[in-house]
Amino acid sequence: MSRKAAMKMLQLTLKDFRKLCILKGIYPREPRNRKRAQKGAAGIKTLYQTKDIQFLMHEPIIWKLRDYKVR
Repeated sequence: MSRKAAMKMLQLTLKDFRKLCILKGIYPREPRNRKRAQKGAAGIKTLYQTKDIQFLMHEPIIWKLRDYKVR
């Protein structure tokens, strides 16, 4: 999953997404087949495992980060 797709799914800004990944120890991964993972797109994207993003979706701290954005 690309970083942009992950941020959209989590409804966070880049700054908040980076903070959350550092706090929870989530790092970008190198896929076995980059061309298939990027769905044929050229260039290099930052890719994360889907299970890591699913893990972040259920974190209570994500609501705190969203509250800061609202205020």
